[in-house]
Amino acid sequence: MEKGLDILEFLSERARSYSLAQLAEEMGRTKGEIFRMLAVLEARGYVEREPETDYYQVTDKLLRIGLRRPKYRALTEISRAVMERFAAETRYPCHLAIASDEQIVVISRAESPDLVGVTVRVGYRQKLLETGSGRCILAYMNEAQRGHVLSILERQPGGINHAALEAERAQIRSNGFILEASRIMEGVWDISCPILSTGNEEFVAAITTPYVRLVINQLNKEEVAARLREAAEEISARLSVV
Repeated sequence: MEKGLDILEFLSERARSYSLAQLAEEMGRTKGEIFRMLAVLEARGYVEREPETDYYQVTDKLLRIGLRRPKYRALTEISRAVMERFAAETRYPCHLAIASDEQIVVISRAESPDLVGVTVRVGYRQKLLETGSGRCILAYMNEAQRGHVLSILERQPGGINHAALEAERAQIRSNGFILEASRIMEGVWDISCPILSTGNEEFVAAITTPYVRLVINQLNKEEVAARLREAAEEISARLSVV
């Protein structure tokens, strides 16, 4: 089991796929040690091989298993109709993200009815501090959750600026949302609002719209932010009575 978890964690943290020999070398194990485990993981759908190269990459099966937990199932089911209505009315896509240690992972999305726009696929992962979703979630985490994430970030190269993060936290909570230029894509604005559950299980998620000014859509980013905040508040209210 430990070897299998090592393989899954290794592949999930890399942006590329690996051959059996490369995996063995990078993980400090022999090919014989991991060959059978890879075969089992592949047979059970946790890893797959690229058709062109035969290199291994992790699938989204663990994500799908995790999303079966009651709180995340309720989140995706309750938010779906609200997100689809937001996308239809504003003609902007949106996506739903949760925290996974020091990263965010997108668990649901609603498409714009227009043919042009920026969308993020389900299963997408990114460093928490590089996204509006992630920093919005961090600002609304309880102290135990926030402390866990910060302890991970402290161990990474460059560390973190606690004073800056605290100031940002206060600003986000004062505004109730994030509206800023994307740190990943030029010309895109991140609009992110928190989704908070105070029902049977307390947790925080974020709903986000990647905003690009389109000639065919007259809504400005402030108007989209106001609509997105209404959607987030509606989802939060519904979750809190579950």
